[in-house]
Amino acid sequence: MNSYAPMTEKIMIPHSAFSDALGRVNQCFSFSINKPEAEGLAIVGESGTGKTSVLRTFLERHKPTHRADGMEIPILFASVPSLPTVKSLAGVILEGLHASDPERGTENEKSRRIRVLMRETGTRMLMIDEFQHFYDRGTHKVMHHVADWLKILIDDTRTTLIVSGLPTCLAVIDQNEQLARRFSGAIRLTRFDWEVAAERKQFTKVLKTFHDEITKKYDVPGFGSSDMAFRFWVATGGLMGYLSRLLRQLERNAIVEGRKVITLSDLHSAHMQSIWMA
Repeated sequence: MNSYAPMTEKIMIPHSAFSDALGRVNQCFSFSINKPEAEGLAIVGESGTGKTSVLRTFLERHKPTHRADGMEIPILFASVPSLPTVKSLAGVILEGLHASDPERGTENEKSRRIRVLMRETGTRMLMIDEFQHFYDRGTHKVMHHVADWLKILIDDTRTTLIVSGLPTCLAVIDQNEQLARRFSGAIRLTRFDWEVAAERKQFTKVLKTFHDEITKKYDVPGFGSSDMAFRFWVATGGLMGYLSRLLRQLERNAIVEGRKVITLSDLHSAHMQSIWMA
């Protein structure tokens, strides 16, 4: 069995909505120095539309670096734990700051450490993924104490806040007037709609790009034909996350089985293996 990783795991295809989102994030980052007050931007959409990929793609361009006087962390990334408290979220942020013993201390002590470390590491942007966890779907309540703490943190540090999550995360912002005032218009990432000609064209273009890369090592059916594009759209619901998962499984199967030819039957098998069918 070949030991190399599937090339489909390394392909990033920035379709227009993805590129627009990256552009907005880049603009926020470019103007994040010496601004008079904290700013916020929300990236929302259903699961599989590429929200986390936007954050991680931009984060990859601004990795932490070692300076003579310590670490520089221009962008701090944290994923919100389920049912977050100030202490649990602060612990995750401290981990992102490479703090020793991030779980140590009271709420106030952790908050103080975060402020000091963000200042020492030159943090300009705070990315919070899974922001919908601030909203308890069971009780339909927003965790206001945690949201208030986050607002105070970005105010004190004048940090640019980027949050991403399911559409319910907008309720967290809407129900906190002071937090909402710091946010500009949200970015909405959606699934491709086959009935919209422009989106159908983009989805087909994405498939052709994948096809061009995969054919460097495999003999595969043409992904960009109208018939094949529609099959892929039905199989994935127009979600980039599902499409990437399907093609990744397809190539993994070929690697394990030592094949260089991929058929429609192989695509069917990969679809059944990679996408949950309730």
